[in-house]
Formats: sequence, structure tokens, C-alpha cells
Amino acid sequence: MSKTKNYPKVIIVGRTNVGKSTIFNRLASSQKSIVFSRDGVTRDFVHEVIPWNSKTFDLIDTGGLPLKTPKESIDQHVKDSVLALVEKADLILFVCDIKSGLTELDQTFAKHLHKTKKPIFLLLNKSDNLTAAQENEHEFFALGLKKIFPISAIHNTGIRELLDAIAKQVESVKKLPEKPEYKVVILGKPNVGKSSLLNLLLKEQRAIVSHIAGTTREAISELLSFQHQTIQLTDTAGVRRKGKVGDPLELFMVKSSLEAVRTSDIIIIMIDSTYGELADQELKLLFYAFENKKSVILLLNKTDILEEHKKEALEYDLENYDFFLKKIPILRTSCKTEKNVGKVMQEVEKAYKRRTQKFDEEQVNEILKLAVIKRPMYHKTLLLKVMHIKPAKGPIPTFIIYVNYPQWFGPTQLGYLENVLRRNFDLIGCPVLLIPRRV
Repeated sequence: MSKTKNYPKVIIVGRTNVGKSTIFNRLASSQKSIVFSRDGVTRDFVHEVIPWNSKTFDLIDTGGLPLKTPKESIDQHVKDSVLALVEKADLILFVCDIKSGLTELDQTFAKHLHKTKKPIFLLLNKSDNLTAAQENEHEFFALGLKKIFPISAIHNTGIRELLDAIAKQVESVKKLPEKPEYKVVILGKPNVGKSSLLNLLLKEQRAIVSHIAGTTREAISELLSFQHQTIQLTDTAGVRRKGKVGDPLELFMVKSSLEAVRTSDIIIIMIDSTYGELADQELKLLFYAFENKKSVILLLNKTDILEEHKKEALEYDLENYDFFLKKIPILRTSCKTEKNVGKVMQEVEKAYKRRTQKFDEEQVNEILKLAVIKRPMYHKTLLLKVMHIKPAKGPIPTFIIYVNYPQWFGPTQLGYLENVLRRNFDLIGCPVLLIPRRV
């Protein structure tokens, strides 16, 4: 397993709340970064590959860098991650707020960037404020940066000129990276180990790991190669019960996570096994993923510190939901000791194969027709007949069922037929779509 190759890296850096994420969203083709008027909102970095003027580059948005002694351990993680990115950068976009004028932190930042010997573009954001621009622009000449771009990310001023300059600076990459065969999302409550799992699978500190709940604030994605396939792996912000989501910022985080689910193929739902039970929110996430026709894998994490009585309580709780969980592969892991982490991508590969498997039409008809003969289905006094079943093309196993009364084939009847298919074919963790039609 390895990461796919990247394009030249263009890194957006600067102190907090100068508009880095707004600039990223303006340059990128989709809004990935959370834009919120609060210091330190972006902690993990997000990126998007951008083609412009026959050139292609990987644009990366970073968290605001605390160059002074960090007050929190999380700030140290942010600092280490951003500095590591800067070292790998092919071009640095240093963002300052012209409306606020030059600050001491801007000057400290510039001194550090000069030491990297990397190409640097100075972006003077919020230049739509003409009074502030005229009064403060000359202050930034003291930073010793020759390439200066007055822009307004909100009003789209100077963005095209900036893209032209970036395209000239970066080298063109001849070979485009592969598009992902499929997309995998790691979902769960805050602080269950999602970011730790992502880092272990990517074999680098791609996401910030901290004991502080809510560290991951955006859905962040990375391409990796496994068994000759390119896979997009996404870590999401922790999703909590709606009643506990009172912070407007957290609403953005939850929306970002659920959007990642909607555009994915396979969902890895992680839970903290040390709680000894499945929380209501975790059950809702499982049902949400399955109802949205996603393949699902359940990871019971932190088993290295699972006490015996909690283990027994968890097993008892899982039995209560056996009617549903028997449809899902369950893996017991520990990101700390790396127990079974090596099996995660194996399970992912199996899940993808189940989604894309082909079915023999004659075999399917023989199995389902026999099942209906053994257990006839009725609606009141009407006998419901299954005349023919035809496997159809689709993103998941799909079957068109030709029947006499399609309007009476509801959840009970279709659920029975689905269970018959599950007993006879390898469909664990895989959604199934049955479409009744009149003969």
C-alpha cells in the first residue's frame, strides 16, 4: 500500500484568520475548507488538484501557524504539520491581511519562510478595502518579498492573475494521477481514533492526532494505492448527537462529514470499544450509511485497553443488534498497538469486490423461486408471485424482480428476498437493491 504521486505542491500559509481558507475555496473547484470567523478553525490541511493554463498543481490549505511557544499540545501538532508541509512545498502563498496592516507575527512568519529558500508569493488579502490598501500596502515591502499580489478572495479580485502566476511558477506534470476506483470514508464520534487510523494507513502523520475531541474539523482526503487500485481515503470530523451540536462551527463539521458519506462507496464506522456499548448516534450512523446504499465495515477500536467487564458488556450489547450487525463485517482493532490495522484495507478490498461482483441469472432465479415456493408471500388474500429475476448493472448489486403485484412488494417481502440472497451469496456489509416490476 502506498500513496499516489502528487503534483507540485502550492501551500497556503499565514497567521490565523487572514482568509487562507477563503482563498483556497476561491482557487479550488469545490468548497472544502471551512470558512468561519474564528482563529484556528483549519487545523488539518485540505488540498485539491487544480489545472490552469495547461499546468497542474496541488493546492494545500493549512492551519494558522502558531510560531510562538504553543499554549496547547494541539497547537504544537499544528505547528509541526505546517512546518513539514512548508519543507515539501514547491511554491508558498504567504497570506497577510492588508486591512489589519503588517503585524509582528507576519514579520516573524516572513523571516522563517525566507530561510526555506522556497519561491514565495505574498498575497495581500482584503485589498477591496481601498483606503486600507493605500494606507497599509507600503508596510509589507519591509518583508523583502518581490512578488506581491493584492487580492480579494471574497470579491474574486486578482484571482485570475494569481492563478496565471502560479501556473508559470510550477512545473507541469506530464502524467495525471489516477482517478480513484472507489472512495472510502472513516466515520464515527469524536475521539474514537479515526485520525490515528488514517495516519497508520497512509504511513505518515496526515491528520493531527490529539486526545482533544473535535481536533479534525474538516473531511480530509488522500489517494493511496492498494492491490494495484487507487483509493480515496477520507477522515471526517466526529459526528455527535444533534442535541449536543450547539456550536455553529460543529454544524459545519457535521455537514462536511455527512457530505463525504453521500459521495463515498465504503464507510468505515469506528467506535471506542472501552465504552462497552454502541451509542445511539453510532447506531444511527450505521443505519444512515446502509440506507444510503454504502458498504459498511464496523471497527471496534481501543481493544488494547478494553477491560474484561466492558468487553462482556460490549458483546452483550452487540447481540441485541444481531439482526442488523450480522450483515456487517466487524473488526477489533487498536491503533495504539496496530492490532488488526493491517487487516483494515483487506476488508475494504473485500467490500469493493462484493459491490462489484457479477451474478449468474439462472442461479439467482433458481434460488429465489425455490425460496418463494417454500415460503409463499401474500398481501391479505392475494398470492404474490415472483416470475423472473434479472441482475442489473449498478454501483451495488441490483436485481429487477418481475412480479404480479409490484405495488404489494414492500419492505417485508423485499427484505425476505434480500435475506435469501445474503444467505446464498457473499454480500456481508454490502447493500442490495431490489426493484419490483410488473410482468
